[in-house]
Amino acid sequence: MNPTQEQAQHVIQLYTQGKLQQALELTTQLLQNFPNSSFLFNILAASHVGLGQLDAAIEGYAQALKIQPNDAKTHFNLGIALAENDDLVAAIDSYQQALTIAPDYAPAYNNMGNAQKDDGDLVRAISSYEKALKIDPNTAEVYINLGNAFKDRGELGQAISAYNKALHIIPDYAEAYNNMGSAFQDSGELEQARSSYARALKLDPDYVDAAWNMVGTAETMNDAEALLKQCLMVDQDYVSAKILLCVLNYFRGDRHSFDEVMKSSLRDHPTLRSMKWVSELPVLPKLYFNRWAFFDNVIELSEKDRPFYEFGVFTGEAFRHLIITYKKGFGFDTFSGLPEDWREEKAGSYSSAGNIPDILGGEFIAGKFEDTLPVFFSEPRPLASMINFDADLYSSTICALNNSKAVIDSHTILVFDEFIVNEEWEQDEYKALTEFCAANKFTYEVLAISFFTKQVAIKLVEI
Repeated sequence: MNPTQEQAQHVIQLYTQGKLQQALELTTQLLQNFPNSSFLFNILAASHVGLGQLDAAIEGYAQALKIQPNDAKTHFNLGIALAENDDLVAAIDSYQQALTIAPDYAPAYNNMGNAQKDDGDLVRAISSYEKALKIDPNTAEVYINLGNAFKDRGELGQAISAYNKALHIIPDYAEAYNNMGSAFQDSGELEQARSSYARALKLDPDYVDAAWNMVGTAETMNDAEALLKQCLMVDQDYVSAKILLCVLNYFRGDRHSFDEVMKSSLRDHPTLRSMKWVSELPVLPKLYFNRWAFFDNVIELSEKDRPFYEFGVFTGEAFRHLIITYKKGFGFDTFSGLPEDWREEKAGSYSSAGNIPDILGGEFIAGKFEDTLPVFFSEPRPLASMINFDADLYSSTICALNNSKAVIDSHTILVFDEFIVNEEWEQDEYKALTEFCAANKFTYEVLAISFFTKQVAIKLVEI
């Protein structure tokens, strides 16, 4: 038995007007008289979602499904509540239940893709997005989501293609331009990246993420300063831009703003903790803002007639850049993603799904470092021009350092890809290097640093 049409309309009106607490109270009263109304349980649950009461919302949808178990929309809404409550496995199951009932339910495929992506399963996420688009090929949001999943997998060309398809549907889609800029930036196409960010900002002048991302295309300090000021014009309180401008001023010799901010509540910000470490170095390293300019500086300082080594290859973007100069490189990776959870990233993130890059001059060794490195380095190997440590984890980095010791000398440049700025950076690559040096009585000098890309380049001394 359901409420009268007038009662139902009143509840719906309260809900659609955003009067969620009133809708909740009225629905609760009506359920006393109509305890078998799936409609009322759905409104109850939706009101709880709007009020941020996710456990109660999940219970409400569950009650509605006890009454009408074949309601695809309720399964879909339950999936949304479960996903917001960080129960991704259950959310995926709810979306699948909806699709079992309604196989052409494109939004369910899209939302299932989002949950799979958040759960680190990019292969299934991409499949879900593609199924949604097969049903409804004119949804720009799904192309954005598909592009983001491709980008996270390192498939940058396919990501850019997906963003372009979103823009074909909605030409003034600022988010598509911003995300496309990020994909261009990751592939080293900085002019295209900056152009994409500029288009995003032209469409949405308040789009601070696009303004911040553009800082990562800077080639010089002057360029970076202008872009940071542009970012602060969009949002004068944008903390990351304010702090990075302090860092830039410090490198130019003006330490006043850094000293002042270190007295503020921001002093424990990871970028400021990183800068404090830099401030205690005997000599300031060179400062960079984009990954590719950083690498080019390292290349210029290195012994170019030697091969390079890379621990953490992923899809090989950095490897391709480095092989142009060194001609020979050795790459190590599981090619199945992180071997363990790392910060906010789940085990399996950064997986290339077992696909090993095909790069002329590259020799790739697949497997966990603790299994492959002792075998590889049991034979004499050529001294390294540079080593790119891009494994992120403390455990992987210390394993790589210990095993590659024989190919490191005072000319070898060590690059760490996630050394600073992360929330707990002191417990990752920094910790691995510190322990490695302490165990071997090494010291090091820092040659180059990028706060934007979190990279640090060093040389060991007294080796």
